[in-house]
Formats: sequence, structure tokens, C-alpha cells
Amino acid sequence: MTFKNRLLAGLVLSALTLAPGVALAWSPPQEPAAPQAAARPRVNINVQPEGPLPAEREADAAYNAAMRAAGTGGFAALQEHVPALTEAMRGAPARYPAMEEIPGGWLIRADDREEIMALAGAVGDIEAGRGGGDIKVVSRPNVYPNIAFLLGSAAVERRDFAAAHEVLDRGLALQPLDRFLLNEKLVVLHAERKWEEAYLLAKTALTSGDPQIEADPGSLQRRLGYTLIELGRLHEARVAYEESLVSDPGNATAIAELQVIRDLEAGHQLSGDGIQITSPYMPVQPAPRAD
Repeated sequence: MTFKNRLLAGLVLSALTLAPGVALAWSPPQEPAAPQAAARPRVNINVQPEGPLPAEREADAAYNAAMRAAGTGGFAALQEHVPALTEAMRGAPARYPAMEEIPGGWLIRADDREEIMALAGAVGDIEAGRGGGDIKVVSRPNVYPNIAFLLGSAAVERRDFAAAHEVLDRGLALQPLDRFLLNEKLVVLHAERKWEEAYLLAKTALTSGDPQIEADPGSLQRRLGYTLIELGRLHEARVAYEESLVSDPGNATAIAELQVIRDLEAGHQLSGDGIQITSPYMPVQPAPRAD
């Protein structure tokens, strides 16, 4: 998801989220059963979208105001909301997981249908192991990681990488596998030419088994591919970009970078410093390359 698309998603979120009371029937993946083996339990997940908790409403309002401003005025408009977002982030709790069990069911913190479905599927796997049944899931906005993402993006745009690290690490402390925060963290590490650290971060995330990352791994795979090019590991970079095209067919950046790999293998040299600064959520063109 690009930054522009995420802005648009935030503006039309009510049209994208599941309607209240939608029943999601979840059946775990079936394996070949032995003769007369019992069928796996069935789980019926009832997803009920709700607004932010009262304690989070002011922070959520600050986030949505910043999203609207950025949607019309870009990063310049977003910078004007940094003080309000910073103040809102101070109210973040010490614990804020993407999904957690609550009395009577589960809570999912997510902001679009794909994220909700991925996490609901993970709930389904857990509940199937408990015998299945009817499960209530409440989805609420992922307020504080969203705010950390916007603050990190604003800091990257200012090239204030120390500030970017600080706020992104704060968000990742709440949700270590939030793919938006991870992508923005990789932007900073690329700008600082910390390729080994970037490789470890991307590889760890992609092999974590996190349901949201597995549902949409393309951007992280492209970040991994770029990192591997800079490390001179071209075969692995090719694999990463090709895998990204499975989830994002026709992605222009992946296609362009695969051509870069072919050029390097043919003995051509890259020009420029090779640093990607622009947020991965902006609609970007591949970094300039030359033979």
C-alpha cells in the first residue's frame, strides 16, 4: 500500500471496513485426513467494527486531521500537524498489541479490510485449536502505531533521521511487526547506509509468520531486495523482487529493480549514491539508475 493509498483509505475507511455484524466463517486449512478421522472444528467469527475507545478519541482525531491535511497538501501540510501528533503519542500505553483476547472474544486493532481479515484468520486458527464455535471479534482503529507512522514519515521527509528512529522505535515497541512502521524504519536505515541492519530487520519480519505481513509482504520484500543489491547479493535480491511480484503483480519498482540486477550482472555500474529517501508509501518511481 502506498502512502497516497493509505491516505485515501483513511478518508474512506467507513466504506472499506466490514459492516457491523458481518459473519466471517473461518475454517482452518484442511490436511488429508486419515480414514474415519474427525473433521476439524469450524469457527464462525463475527467481526464488529467499532470506533476508538474514549481514551483514544482525541489521539485518533489528531491522526485523522493529519491524514486529511496530508491527503490534500502533502508532506508540507503534514508537518503542520507534527506538534499535535507528538502530543497525542505521549498518551500511548505501554502495551498495544494488534490482536488480543478480551472478555467475551477478541480485539483487533486494524484499519482496513485486508488487515482485519488477516488478523481474524489468526484468531480463527487459535480458536480452532480450542474446539471452534462462535467467536466475537471487535475491530478498532490502530491509533498509536498510525500516529508513530505519520511522525516517522514527517521526520524522514525533513531528513531528521534521529527523530525518525525515536518515534518509529516507539511505535515498534507497541507492535514490533507493524509492516508500515517496519517499512519506514527501513527507509531510515537505507538513508544511513546501514545495509546489514536493514537486512536483519527485513528478513526477520518476513520470516516471522505474522498474519498481516504474510497477507501483504510486497513492500517489505522490495525493501529487502534493495538492501541485498547494496550488499552485492544479487541472486538473493532477484528472489526477493520476484517474490514481491507474486503479491503485487506488475509492480513498477520491482520490475525496474530486476532490470538493475540484470545490468549489474552484465557488468554495468550504478550511478549516484543509491540511497532511497522517499517514503515507501508515496507513489514513487524507482531510484535513478544508469549503466
